[in-house]
Amino acid sequence: MSDVPDRQELLTALTTEHFTLQGARAQTASESASRASLFILSVSSTLVALGFLGHGSPSDDTFDVFALIVLPTLYLLGVFTFIRIVECGAEDFQYGVAINRIRNYYKQIAGAEAKLFLLSGHDDGRGVFANAAVPAEGRTQLFSFASVVALIDSVIGGSTIAIATSVVFDAPLAVAAGAGGAVGLISLALLLRMAARLLARRTGNIDPLFPTPEVGSPV
Repeated sequence: MSDVPDRQELLTALTTEHFTLQGARAQTASESASRASLFILSVSSTLVALGFLGHGSPSDDTFDVFALIVLPTLYLLGVFTFIRIVECGAEDFQYGVAINRIRNYYKQIAGAEAKLFLLSGHDDGRGVFANAAVPAEGRTQLFSFASVVALIDSVIGGSTIAIATSVVFDAPLAVAAGAGGAVGLISLALLLRMAARLLARRTGNIDPLFPTPEVGSPV
């Protein structure tokens, strides 16, 4: 085979790869939405069950036992959901980088007509986020749906500790609520730190081939 690739064959291969990457991005978005919906549905069902049990149970022991069994299970489900949503976000970013590289080649072929391409062809974080109408400077995981799951899950974890403190140690409401709040904040901080490490490990080793030019530099 020739060392110089055939331009038409390369374009066909890149077009096929572009289509495959778009499908993969759609799959990650669908999986994230499905997992988050399943978790939130589980939370809603559990809260409804706890509400009925709290009003209809003849004693507090039944409610406490049920809560201390279900809430830790729900917390673990939230942790698993959170991790997978973060992984899907990292995968989506990688697919976005790959698509931007292909789009950059399209722009090279287009030459003077590259202005017809609205989306960015730069394969760094700024280029990928620009295509989602998100400024890279303001991009933070705090505004991602994974963080919503982490917040809800941390509230569940804190509530579990509050109920356990009240039942096991017969602590006053203020003490139990304080312990639960502290654990919830710690849980949220640990989950966000875990997400930052996962994202750095999955996306930090990508070296851009077509970085976004600095303001004032030629495109």
